[in-house]
Amino acid sequence: MNGWKGKLVRLLLVCLISWGMLEGLLRLTAPYLGTDVCNELVRTYSNERGGIYFFEPFSRLNFPFPNDHKLAAVNGRVWHHDTDERAFRNPPGTGHEVLVFGDSFLYGHGVEEKDCAVAQLRSLHGWKAYNMARQGDSIWQEYILFRLWFDELKPKHIIICPFGNDFWDIEGPRSKQDQMDPPEFKPGFIEKVRANINDPEIQKPFGSWWSSTYCARLIAFVRRKMEHRNDFHPETDESRKVADFEREGHYYTLLFEDLVKRARAANCTVDMVYIDTATDTDYWREQQLKMGAFFEQLCARNKVPYYSTRELLKGHEAEYALPNDGHLNPAGNRALADFIAREVPKTWSTGNQTESVENPARK
Repeated sequence: MNGWKGKLVRLLLVCLISWGMLEGLLRLTAPYLGTDVCNELVRTYSNERGGIYFFEPFSRLNFPFPNDHKLAAVNGRVWHHDTDERAFRNPPGTGHEVLVFGDSFLYGHGVEEKDCAVAQLRSLHGWKAYNMARQGDSIWQEYILFRLWFDELKPKHIIICPFGNDFWDIEGPRSKQDQMDPPEFKPGFIEKVRANINDPEIQKPFGSWWSSTYCARLIAFVRRKMEHRNDFHPETDESRKVADFEREGHYYTLLFEDLVKRARAANCTVDMVYIDTATDTDYWREQQLKMGAFFEQLCARNKVPYYSTRELLKGHEAEYALPNDGHLNPAGNRALADFIAREVPKTWSTGNQTESVENPARK
């Protein structure tokens, strides 16, 4: 042990012990090391080891693991992520008279399940509401989820809750050609997805044991920061922005209208609650108003009742939002649940909403 071999062994042991101690320390403290570091190390919203998703390659859609139980950490917020047998965030035995689709706002990002809006529809208003919302979802994910489980769940009502970034989410997974001719309408598409999500081989996470260590993720994070990489590049060409918006709107319209047609054929109503946070920053204000106008017109053409949370949330960021995050806190989720319970059922008595005289378009 006194020769060069012994020194090498001792150095290796010191490195291994140091690495192990650093790995343990990072795992204990990651949620509290700042937003960027927390997200990079934990990677809750990923299909890597430790994440809540697996990737289904045919639909190019991430699916959460069914019957999963993890401690999630995003933006420095920590909560329990528990899913049911269909991989949605609901307690066992949850009723499904009402299906709620949406993104992280309805999933309940940053809060415990009992505090999310759908859970409060159940606990405070007695609804048999089933949460089908997931982080990052927009119409193309929601349409696939609708096709996979609508016939099984047989709901009486569907509530779709879009957000201002829904069109951005389309661009990566769906090409321009896909947006003009949706693959979701192709024969056998849904059946193929259904088979794949039950395949244990497809449910395997991405990455190796090394890439799943927090030490390796920290190194990758530091390297990216040193290279000044930025993955988000907003479109600046106005003519191209207009063309992209029209194409994305065409795709969104096709899926939405097919969903509405299928739901109504089964005597199920459809409502839209647009999650407008009334953010004051110039860019987001313009985007949210633009998307709100699109959704309102889309609903009016299809006689779908439309509601917006703009007035509900305007000026209440300190009261309803998680600090330095923007998602709703428990009080904000309760306000949203109360709003939905108060407004949405007003048109349900008409049964088939195609009989409605006028779209209410409440704000």
